[in-house]
This record gives sequence, C-alpha cells and structure tokens, in this order.
Amino acid sequence: MNKVLLAEWEHQEAIIIAWPHKDTDWKNNLLKVEQTYIKIVEEIADHQKVIILSRGKKMMNKFALKVQKNIKIILANYNDTWTRDYIGLSVKNNETICLTDFKFNGWGKKHPYQKDNSINLQLFEKGLFKRVNFNYNHFVLEGGSIDSDGLGTILTTKKCLLNKNRNSNLNKFQIEKTLSNSLGVQNIIWLENGYINGDDTDSHVDTLARFCNEKTIVYSIDDSEELKLLEKELKKIAEKNNYSLIPVKLPKPIFNKNKQLPATYVNFLITNRKVLVPTYNDKNDLNAISTLKKAFPKRDVIGINCKEIIKQNGSLHCITMQVAKNVLNVSLL
Repeated sequence: MNKVLLAEWEHQEAIIIAWPHKDTDWKNNLLKVEQTYIKIVEEIADHQKVIILSRGKKMMNKFALKVQKNIKIILANYNDTWTRDYIGLSVKNNETICLTDFKFNGWGKKHPYQKDNSINLQLFEKGLFKRVNFNYNHFVLEGGSIDSDGLGTILTTKKCLLNKNRNSNLNKFQIEKTLSNSLGVQNIIWLENGYINGDDTDSHVDTLARFCNEKTIVYSIDDSEELKLLEKELKKIAEKNNYSLIPVKLPKPIFNKNKQLPATYVNFLITNRKVLVPTYNDKNDLNAISTLKKAFPKRDVIGINCKEIIKQNGSLHCITMQVAKNVLNVSLL
C-alpha cells in the first residue's frame, strides 16, 4: 500500500491544541474551561509532546513543572479551538509521512472559519511542519468526520461528507475519488444513520463510531431511533467484515441554556500511552471507562471531566489533533 491515512493509535510525535481565549466562544466559561485544558495537556505531556497554539506565550506557568519540557507554545491566529477539524491529516506515502491540508469551512459555513482554515499554512511558514501537501485545500474535509483503521479503510457518515454545505460541486463518486487520491482510502464504510441531539457538525463520525484497532469498532448507543438504526447498520457491517462491536451508552442528556448538548464517550483521544475519555459527572462515566479499558488493554484509560467543553457542542477529541512522527521540525520543539 503506497499511501494510507494513519490510524490514531500509531506512533505520534505530538498532540496539537488551540488555547481558548476571550474572543472565542469560551468567553462565558473561560476560567473553568482553561482548567479542563490544563488537565488534558498535563495528561498528555507526561509522556509525549503537546503543541499549544496561542495568542500569547505567557502561559507556561499554568502547567506543572515536570511536564513543561514537553510543551511548546506557538503563536497563531485562529477563530476557535477545534483543531481536530482544521489541522492537517497525517498520511504515509511509502516511507514518507506528510501532513495533508484540506479546506475547513466552519462545518458548512455555520461559524467563522477563515483564520482556522489558514492554520496549516501559518504553521508551515513558521517552520513547524516539515512537509505539507496543499494540493487538496480546495476540498472540504474535517478530521472529526472520518476515522481510519490505518489499512486503507475509513468510517464516515453520509450526513456529513455528502452534505451539500461541504462540497456541493462533487457527487459521491467524485468525493470517493478525492479521498482515495489524497488519503489512499481503498474502502469507505458509509454510515447511513446516526445523530446525537445537539450536534451541529452534521454527524461527525467521532461522536458515533470509532476504530479501536483494525477489527474493533466502538459506538454510541441510547434509546433514540437514530442510534438504534446505527447499531443495526453496524451489526451488518461487522458481520460482513468480521468486526467486533463494543456499544457504549451515552450519558443522560446534558443541557445548557435549554439547549441539549451532544455528549458522547466515543469522542475519546488516543495518545502513545493513554486513552483520554470525556466524562460528564454521569452515572455512565465509570461504565464507559471500564468498557474502553477492555478495548485498549495496553493503554491507560483516563477519564477527563468535559462538562465545560461540551457547552460549546464538542468534546475531548474535537479539541485535539495528533501529528505523526517525522512531520514536525523537532529542532523547534
């Protein structure tokens, strides 16, 4: 296989996040959400590098001294903090790994996005990235909308990738061809069903179903018709492809200002040694962590309270993006 989108569990050089500030949507709970970010950064930086995009550099003292050596702060100009959806994707082509840049349009022009869309170019010009493929930055694709097994298969949803608010000039065949050319995708598992109330991403797959390894898929479930249909669909896919399935029940509905929020445990982050799982002070938290420990027996599974993050309709996976080895100029780190 010449080209392939790396799986999240493969070796990472760093995790990239963007720090919340008063001009982002976090302004109403900024101090509280910062504490969640600090916790996430420290859980990662105790074993691998974390790159923090920020508008200022005077923040290193927020973190424990023992992890500061693994934290690099980079000045950048961004609209918001959902790095999962605008940082480039790590693609292996033969023995070379390159970051592939796609267009980000604010989840179908729902939110401001021009600064976020320029982030990969900003970081490349600063010398952080060694290699960036800009050939596909006309094609709208968010990192949270696809999930790779590292062998040429991706999970995605028709509600998102075929939505006319992304690539309205392309049909399904053309989209599949672009994914094949850019990411080496050989097989696309198109999920017809799946939606969590409050989700404004048009059903990103990282809220619904994820690969834990090449043959195991974990998925969200509750009593809603959408997720029951998703489960039925996944069972057919599993039977056809010899996959094991692991259901994880959603937390009870969480509301903010009478609006339901799309809380899910499937929005976890895999690092080199850990799996960080969003929790919500819910009775299902411990069961979700226990279930994922069985799915990731070689990693520490750590719960992170994400009740403040979910107030902006995303969770732990959404605010983080892994970058593979040999993509970064390590001398800058």
